[in-house]
Amino acid sequence: MINSLQAQFGSFGSIDPRSQGLGGTSNSVSQGIYSIGNNPANLILSDKIFIDFLTLLPFPSVTINSGSNYISLDDINYFFGGIDGQARILTDADKERFTEFMENGGLLFGTGAYSIFSFGINLKEEIGSFAFTITDAVGVNLNLPRALPELFLNGNQLSKTFNLDDSDVKAWWIRSYAITHAREISTHNFPWFDQIAVGVSLKFINGFSYIGTERSNYNFTTGPSYEITGSADMLGYSSFSDAFGVKYDFDTVQNKGAFNLFPSPAGSGFGLDFGFTAKQNNWTFSLALTDIGKINWYKNAAEFSSFGKIYVDDILNNDQIDTLENRLKGNSRKIDNFSTALPAALRFGASYLFNEPIVPGSLLLAIDYDQGFNNLPGNSKYPLLSFGAEWKPMDWIPYIRTGFSFNSDFGINWSAGLGIDINVVEIHIASSTMQSFLAPKYTRRIGFSIGSRWKI
Repeated sequence: MINSLQAQFGSFGSIDPRSQGLGGTSNSVSQGIYSIGNNPANLILSDKIFIDFLTLLPFPSVTINSGSNYISLDDINYFFGGIDGQARILTDADKERFTEFMENGGLLFGTGAYSIFSFGINLKEEIGSFAFTITDAVGVNLNLPRALPELFLNGNQLSKTFNLDDSDVKAWWIRSYAITHAREISTHNFPWFDQIAVGVSLKFINGFSYIGTERSNYNFTTGPSYEITGSADMLGYSSFSDAFGVKYDFDTVQNKGAFNLFPSPAGSGFGLDFGFTAKQNNWTFSLALTDIGKINWYKNAAEFSSFGKIYVDDILNNDQIDTLENRLKGNSRKIDNFSTALPAALRFGASYLFNEPIVPGSLLLAIDYDQGFNNLPGNSKYPLLSFGAEWKPMDWIPYIRTGFSFNSDFGINWSAGLGIDINVVEIHIASSTMQSFLAPKYTRRIGFSIGSRWKI
């Protein structure tokens, strides 16, 4: 709650290995089909490229990011790995340390993205550039309540109220079919710029699965006579393609399911990206709004809800236990449809290109600010600030990339990557969390990306 290529989703979900290596900077440095999903105006900023496209060869474009904002791999091994095959007995100090992990949140996340096909063409100046892309994105955000560790370790202590209001889950698999157009506009009214470009992407979205909570408010207290009182207020939705063969409690017949690369959608919608880029000498400035739109989910749509008071003072009272179970589990019912937003975000970027004789070869420096408008998978309301550098000292040396990003959820992350340009094909590989390779025991995230692009 994991970064530039043909389709980025949200403020930090992405499938581009170049921008992964640049700390996530992409808004002012992406060009050609690498700009789709970041800033469609940059589609036209590829004067040396007539056609560029992505296929499965030589490498498919894939990005994976996952992790948490509170616990490292080393901590997971300590608390859950045991000792010589036996369970670890936690000391009071261990319990206190485990509880402190989630004082500032308990987010687990995972995002994956894959380009099925991308094609871009750069035509005459008066016509502009066009692109068509098909991109999949899978993501999950799971926020565990801060009170959970203490409840798990110490049980429901007398006269203590446990509030689980901060629990939340969002997960989906969506596919974007995007048509993009970009062109240059006259600089007559903006004489301080050498070049100005604008672009727009129209996206048709297919959703194949979704599960998410709209609200999840639970609290309970164990009184002095060991009676449990509290309340529940939960609302959530789900929708699945027939390909999953999902059967709800209220269903009488289960779909057999038939999974394939192009399953029938569970939902559909539209999205828009708008972008603006201006260049002056070696400076580039970019501004974009992405993923403005929504998805209407209608296939196998269900609503889950729970509302009411919780009271148990006799565990042998079947009515009280049934009511408690119902409050925790909730009720489900079939509904016609529901809607979710897309992971909308505002993006700003600036970059400067140094050339010889100032530096050997070329050196690109970039800075990005990405602000998500919701907490859907791949997105965050906490802003993401990133810095990146790309150096190519000589023709025969690959592009060397590195960068840093900062987000309140995930702290500081260090990225690095390489790019090889062999005339008609580019190959890129990167990691958005180099600390996961250098100090894997202490990292909270892992992320890597690989991809290639053909160009003429």
